[in-house]
Amino acid sequence: MTKTPSLRTCAMRATALATMACLPSTVAFADDTDHDWYLSLNGGASIHTDDVEFSNGANTVETDFDTGFTFGGAVGYRWTDYNFGGFVPRTELEVSYSENDADTIDFSGNGVGNEVVADGSQISNVGIYGNLFFDLPNVVSDDVTPYIGGGAGLNIVNHNLLYGAGGLNLNDDGDTVFAWHVTAGASYALSDQLSTFVDVGFRQAVDAGSVRRAGSRALTGPAGGTFEDDINSIVVRSGLSVDF
Repeated sequence: MTKTPSLRTCAMRATALATMACLPSTVAFADDTDHDWYLSLNGGASIHTDDVEFSNGANTVETDFDTGFTFGGAVGYRWTDYNFGGFVPRTELEVSYSENDADTIDFSGNGVGNEVVADGSQISNVGIYGNLFFDLPNVVSDDVTPYIGGGAGLNIVNHNLLYGAGGLNLNDDGDTVFAWHVTAGASYALSDQLSTFVDVGFRQAVDAGSVRRAGSRALTGPAGGTFEDDINSIVVRSGLSVDF
């Protein structure tokens, strides 16, 4: 005699079939939630590696800067379909700002000894970079991802170096120059979409120049003209990154 399944058995079978039917759609949804785009914000310290020796070929304005600050942000994309021996590439567009106060200024044309530095003497920098980084996921742990990379772009360097009698200064509203950097760091996943990171990098603005002036009047001859030098700095940053 054939036994009729109980109501409980039928309910259990229906639940199992419904669960199996839902599995493919659940897997497809998980694939669709990969977050390749990200937005990051950062802040930290900008440390000039050596004195900046602005020169016009005849004289120099050697300037030592205090440790300053930097902050910025980036929008990027992780190329998760590519893997180069464990290195996963990502590209980003970064915008940053840094500012350093002048500590000492020495103009070679005034003989030996530093000038009197006026309050507000500083140099500031707006950087725009196209970056390429390589992440090393799952090497340290599931949550910690080391990375290394760099970028190139433009720096808009603003000089406001005031010293000596008569309002002598190196002043320029914005010298746009080529710039580049190399950076290494690590990120730590706080959740599926939020991570924090710390990195350190070397940055250089190439041949950043400024005009030597007395007040607003541009000086000429051996004591005037445009004074240029590379600006080298170590940048130490921390920040947050959000995937979307």
